[in-house]
Order: sequence, then C-alpha cells, then structure tokens
Amino acid sequence: MQGFWRTAVVHALAKLAVADHLDETSASAAELAEALGVDEPSLYRLLRAAASLGLLTQNEDRFSLTELGRPLRSNSPDSLRGMAMHLGGDLYKAFAELPESVATGKPPSWIKHGPEGFSALNDDPTAAAIFNQSMVDGSRAVARQMIDAYDFTVFSSVVDVGGGYGAVLTELLKAHPQMTGTVYDLPHGQAGAERYFTAAGVAERAGYTLGDFFDGQPPRADCYVLKYIVHDWGDYYAERLLQSIARAAETRNARVLLVERVLPEQFEAQPQHQDMARSDLTMMLWSGKERTEAEYASLLAKADLSIDRIIPLSGSLAILDTVL
Repeated sequence: MQGFWRTAVVHALAKLAVADHLDETSASAAELAEALGVDEPSLYRLLRAAASLGLLTQNEDRFSLTELGRPLRSNSPDSLRGMAMHLGGDLYKAFAELPESVATGKPPSWIKHGPEGFSALNDDPTAAAIFNQSMVDGSRAVARQMIDAYDFTVFSSVVDVGGGYGAVLTELLKAHPQMTGTVYDLPHGQAGAERYFTAAGVAERAGYTLGDFFDGQPPRADCYVLKYIVHDWGDYYAERLLQSIARAAETRNARVLLVERVLPEQFEAQPQHQDMARSDLTMMLWSGKERTEAEYASLLAKADLSIDRIIPLSGSLAILDTVL
C-alpha cells in the first residue's frame, strides 16, 4: 500500500535533474540545492530517501549516484529519466482517480483521451517531449528483443507506426544495414525523431512521414511495426487504425507486427500477470485496453488480418505476427 512514495521519489529526482548534476561526481545537498535552485533542507531529505532506495549513496554530507540511479541521467545510454517523469506525472495522478473511473466507466475528466489526446501533444511541446522520451526509454530494450526474436533480414523497408521519436525504427536500422524506414506519426514527434536519427547515425536511411493512421495512407513498406499502439485504443478506433494499416500492407503483401501484451484468460498472483494488469488499468484510464489472444484475433479479422504466430518476448510482451 505504501509503494506510492517510491514513485514520487524517483519522479522528483528525475524532474529536478538531480542525477544530471551528480553525473560522475559527488556533491553535498548544499551544492546541489544551489545548482538546482531548490530548498536545501528539503532536498537533503529527498536525497536521504533516494539513498534508502539504493539510487544514491550517502557519505557523511555528500551524495553520489549508484549503478541503479545512473539511468536517471539524461545522457545515460539507457536513460529512464523520461519514463520516470511520465510515470510520476499524469499516470501517477490518474491512478489516484481509479475508483471513480471504475464507478463511471470513464477516464478522469481532466485526461484528454482518444484521438484528441494525441493531437493535443502537437500544441504542448513540454508534454510531447516527456511522452515521446518516455516511449524512447521503454522502447530501446524491447526493440533489441524484437531483433533477437524475429528475422527482419527479409525486409528492405519498414514503417514504425505511431513511432514518436523512432526508437524502434532506429534499433532496426542499426541492426540491418540493408533496411530503410520511416516513422508514421503526428507532427509532435518529428523534430525529436530527426535529432534522434542523426545522433544514432541512421539519418540517411530514416524518415518521418506525417499522417493520421485512422484516415491517412501510411507509406508502402515490406513491414509495419506497431509497438504499444493498438492497446491505446478501444475497439472502435483500434479497428479503424488496423484497417488503415491493412490497406497499406496489401500493396506489397507486407507483414504487420504488433508488439503488445497478450492477456491470459485467467489471472494469477504472479509478476507477469501483475505487469499485464498494471498496463491494462493504465490503458483503461486513457480509454484503451489490453487484450487476450481471442480478442486480438477478433479485432484483426475486422481488418482482414490474421495471426500467423505469436512470438514471446521477455516479461509479458509478445510479437503478434499477422498477415492478410
């Protein structure tokens, strides 16, 4: 019941950029407070709490990052700072309203959900940056698992549907020199994606195509990857977006790969099912949903797609390899 405070501590460290100021050195609370422009006694108490979680070590009045805390740095190769800010921000607030959402069957009133919610990111650069960076943080490791589990060498082109900054596409291009690709998404991710492609050294083979995957026409490609996309939507919108992708895929008889959690028919008290339940409740608060294999099969059939095979990844994720 008291797990909430850990989320709050990690979020505070991320939002205040504490790890960025510690980096490879140690500092006192006074030095950090001056650099960050915050209250020294309060910061000292936060740093002690972080030390109790193993994110920092305390040596008298000085604090330094541990290996566990290093991913909170913005420049860490496996940074999770964006994810920490995302989880500790709107998601944290939304879960406080879970009872009301269960009672009414509706998301919290302040949440912009559905197509309007994603379109709103075009007008809120700060929110868009937090959201897109959190997706990068959560996508890099998953993309590497995808590469290990699936033979992408048969494809010369790929579209990362709803890919934001293009973390999945970038990992695919880095692993497959023969491949070109594009992110297909709204404008809020374009500038960040182009910077990300350049930093990763794949800009010559990566593009960003603006479009609405409900009504637009995605670019032609040999493969369409939708990571954590279908679960964002209830059945009505999920059916529409899959039909849009299927129409594009038909031009080349392309594969459509969904990377999602496939729910069991019955839940048990075990970590994998807890991860699935957490994600499903999160999606519920934003009008989306996780699905069972049968529910996916039914949804995909409405877009004339069928599941060829399901390839498990680590944790609770899997690739749903679908064909027309």
